[in-house]
Amino acid sequence: MLTTNRMIASLLLAVTLLTVSIATSAAEVTGKIQSIIHSSKVIQYLNPKTKEVKVLKYTDETTLLEADSFKDLTVNTKFKAVVNDDNVATQIKRVLVKLPPEQVIDTDTLADLMDEGKPIFIGDARPLSVYNAGHLPTAKATPSNQLKENLDWLPSDKEMLLVFYCGGVTCPLSPAALKIAVAAGYTNVKAYVEGFPAWKADVYPSHVNPEWMEKNLDIHHVILDVRENPTSSVKGAVHVPASQLVTMHEQWNAEKFAVGKRMVMGLRDKKAPVIIVADMDNSDEAIEAFEILTFWKYKNAVILKGGMQEWTLAKRPTQDEDFSTELVYEKKMAPGAVEESVFVTAAKQGDATIIDVRNPDEVASGHIKGSINIPLSELDEQLAKVPKEGLVILHCEAGARAALGYTLLSKKGYTNVKYLNDSFKGVVADNGIGLL
Repeated sequence: MLTTNRMIASLLLAVTLLTVSIATSAAEVTGKIQSIIHSSKVIQYLNPKTKEVKVLKYTDETTLLEADSFKDLTVNTKFKAVVNDDNVATQIKRVLVKLPPEQVIDTDTLADLMDEGKPIFIGDARPLSVYNAGHLPTAKATPSNQLKENLDWLPSDKEMLLVFYCGGVTCPLSPAALKIAVAAGYTNVKAYVEGFPAWKADVYPSHVNPEWMEKNLDIHHVILDVRENPTSSVKGAVHVPASQLVTMHEQWNAEKFAVGKRMVMGLRDKKAPVIIVADMDNSDEAIEAFEILTFWKYKNAVILKGGMQEWTLAKRPTQDEDFSTELVYEKKMAPGAVEESVFVTAAKQGDATIIDVRNPDEVASGHIKGSINIPLSELDEQLAKVPKEGLVILHCEAGARAALGYTLLSKKGYTNVKYLNDSFKGVVADNGIGLL
């Protein structure tokens, strides 16, 4: 009996030690997703406490909590994860906003109230820089970290419906704004928890204010006048009638042309800030153009609030009827991005190491002579293939995976690495780069 008890005790001790060993080999991380590549199962995230940018991996076996699928993990999602010694997440949990149902309003309800013209104050609780780049129609900038000291931003009627929104179901800014408004005596306050991502996903229009736009009339912003026969327009605008976009859209639909390859005026950058100009912001032309460009995967298409009518009345910069029909646009260079000309020279002359971080099946469809294929998911396991001297340029299909690879290598101490933040096939076609 004593021997049996000792055996049981030994087994319990072994299990305890094993549990402790497993626990010590795992670590919990908290972050906000900056970029995620589902095909490679790699996440780049910002640590909210240290402000460090880090990368982790996940697998099909990773346990997912508070989400139906990995597709629910999007940019700006806040999460907690348990990672092992190989920096692979064994569990990922979305940190969802929790509010009583009576304090929450959904997308369709909010859209219906706006369409009906009901008195409603919509506050954008995100930072001002994010609000400026695109917001819900009629929304006012009410950054939650400044609202308490600026209650005059809110209407004087304490019984008016106030709706605050921010960056989605894991964003705490709209609940924070709601709490401040309630404490200030407002009695009808709700949070649009689904937020701006859901609004965009349902293809409801987004606006930019003319005051902001007037300060950004440069080659880094695309201004499309979609009216049929304008005699003047916003300074720097190019003319693309909505009717022309409709014709192109219908033709490409009939041809079953891939949505991701559809471009307006050859604009490859689907993240480019595109501002649509019509007579009014609710003109049929504005709405048609917005819906088509959104369908073509332009992620930052917005409509000019007040349209050309208000722009002209405010005597903001304009140009005459001979405005351009050719697009002039330059993408702002992101940290670590390489100039297109440098990539082209490297591809043609071989004066830099080009690493292709696409998956093998993508590489098989065409790759640059002399390039090295290291799929992004394997990059940290194949560092020996990455030179520490001489220029190294990473590329993928559109730039997102290459950017993650750049971050990963930078964390490993590489200082000679750049990445192509552009469409690989677009750059190849435009510059006559031969592929194998």
